[in-house]
Amino acid sequence: MNQHNRAARLCRLFFSTLYISSFTFGGGFVIVTLMKKKFVDELHWITEEEMLDMTALAESAPGAIAVNAAILVGWQVEGLLGMITAVVGTILPPMVILSIISYFYNVFAANVYVALVLKGMQAGVAAVILDVVCSMGGKVIASHSAVSLFLMVAAFAANYIFGVNVVLIILAAALFGVVRCAGPQKDGVRMIYLQLYLSFLQVGLFSVGGGYAAMPLIRSQVVELHPWMTLQEFTNLITIAEMTPGPIAVNCATFVGLRIAQLPGAVIATLGCITPALVLVSLLAWCYRRWRDLSVLQSVLACLRPAVVALILGAGLSILGIVVFPNGILGLGSIDWIGTGSFFAAFILLRKYKWNPILTMCLCGAAGLGLHLLAGTVG
Repeated sequence: MNQHNRAARLCRLFFSTLYISSFTFGGGFVIVTLMKKKFVDELHWITEEEMLDMTALAESAPGAIAVNAAILVGWQVEGLLGMITAVVGTILPPMVILSIISYFYNVFAANVYVALVLKGMQAGVAAVILDVVCSMGGKVIASHSAVSLFLMVAAFAANYIFGVNVVLIILAAALFGVVRCAGPQKDGVRMIYLQLYLSFLQVGLFSVGGGYAAMPLIRSQVVELHPWMTLQEFTNLITIAEMTPGPIAVNCATFVGLRIAQLPGAVIATLGCITPALVLVSLLAWCYRRWRDLSVLQSVLACLRPAVVALILGAGLSILGIVVFPNGILGLGSIDWIGTGSFFAAFILLRKYKWNPILTMCLCGAAGLGLHLLAGTVG
């Protein structure tokens, strides 16, 4: 590939990850589903099996799933330079958006119209995730592999019904694959910067399993160890991190950095959060490319793929549950019919008419606000 083609490919990679990250609501599995649509279905840069493999590796490694997935996709597409390009494209949107939100924090946190738009978008998020589950899970079922079907059902039950940690599920699937193969400025300011970096370095290093696994670690660092925030401010931080695009753990790092030391603090805290992923996931990506044809690794990956589909399904159903029963109370009287209708409409648009997932989520957000205004439920 000549230099011109490589530059064009890197440019396409950057703007693709930038675009995807700008509309990622709801955590790491959402960005994985959007990456699948872009890099597998549209650009054909990687195969669906490779995307499932990368999702498993991203889920297994420390750090935000979205950043881990960007590292792996970037490595696969254009090596080290592709990895850097994809990561920058992924972390830039939440950093910019949260910088803006930080200046209008009180207005944003209490704005009912913003909340309704984002609530409406949740229906689109659930539809996007479950649409990808149908595509990936359909191929697992079509393979007529009893092992794959068993692993997919078992992983879904373990995670969604019994609440088993996703890391344990991934490790169990990997172990099953191995067994199967074995058969047949100022000192004070500088200190703040150092504390921010080291605090979120620990968060990035030990938060295996995505953004929600990072919540207790972040709380320990910013509320208990360093009294940078009150418990109420931390709760508001989590709400904003979930409502804005980007990986939840990275969003938290950016927002805390902004509140403590403005823009330099945001950059340093974000870098601390993604440093472990940059090192460890880059190593995983290199190993994946070098030894992916080994029979034992092929067996491990074959067992991880149905487990990953099941975990994505669990994430989608969790979001759908929030959409349908926003108060957490099961029953006909508790159903949010606007959110439920938006989900089914979005799911049909995605499955039958192959709509763009980001356009679909935006449409759900606009429809959620408009329908609530028409119904007079805005209070």
